[in-house]
Amino acid sequence: MLMPRYSEERRQAVVAKLLPPHNLTALVVAEQEGISVATIYKWRKEAPAEGRCLPAAGYQSADTPYQVDDLPCDHV
Repeated sequence: MLMPRYSEERRQAVVAKLLPPHNLTALVVAEQEGISVATIYKWRKEAPAEGRCLPAAGYQSADTPYQVDDLPCDHV
């Protein structure tokens, strides 16, 4: 069985749902998009290597809002 191939734009759009203002969990995004949770985590892990800055797991908090542009890329 062939694995589906996703465009870079689709991958970025899916990973963006993990960030503000959406702040969805990987499980919720996976269910919405019909993509495995493992794939979501893989794409999230690959994002910094591709030059996109993402918060580390557990970095965000409802008590400490932040802007994605304010995040250091070396904390991941």
